[in-house]
Amino acid sequence: MIWAGKPYVTLMASLPAILFLSEKEPPINRSRLMERLKDLPPADQRTLGELGEIVSWRLIDVAQDDAAFLARAQALLDRIESPTLAAALRERLEMRTVVAALRRRHAGEDAPPKGARWGFGPHLERIRANWSLPDFGIAAFYRWLPAAKEALDAGDAMALERLLLETAWRQQARHAEGHEFDFEAVALYMLRWSMADRWARYDADEARVRFAELLDAALAGAPEIPEAA
Repeated sequence: MIWAGKPYVTLMASLPAILFLSEKEPPINRSRLMERLKDLPPADQRTLGELGEIVSWRLIDVAQDDAAFLARAQALLDRIESPTLAAALRERLEMRTVVAALRRRHAGEDAPPKGARWGFGPHLERIRANWSLPDFGIAAFYRWLPAAKEALDAGDAMALERLLLETAWRQQARHAEGHEFDFEAVALYMLRWSMADRWARYDADEARVRFAELLDAALAGAPEIPEAA
């Protein structure tokens, strides 16, 4: 393994298990977690920081320039040596792309123009070409998509948030298989911790306000589409 031989055994043995959605808050708070991570090699700390910034749950909000975000994400993918972490990052980026497409279409936006850099993954052209289809013609690849559309159409922010978090949690759990005492285990633990912390701090009233803001953000962040001649 790429990260084998590094001193992660003690660190992972000291971190409590996280039971997603079954606890009011993660079993270890942010300050204690950061304290335990500070003894990692500087290069590993930098990678964790960059990974956390890219997959931070707030980035599902698509409230930033797509091209700039995608450039940062690709640069990180190019630097990551671990195939496991690269796969986990790609999967989260694909989720962000599909959610962005759902929100933009729900807000009345047309499909991105051909050639625009607006998302990540192998299905961008399929999404663009099938913009009018309820599932963009990609539900076979993203089984959670129909339920996400249903929650979005119903204005049920809490259901949408929970669905996406649960989906991401299962993805991370799958990538964590076979990694117990290595860097991948540490990185994937951090990603799961951030999701558990997100849900513990969830506020339904605030989410309804945020829900409307996200639709505005989707429109504001979408590329302009030239009018037909």
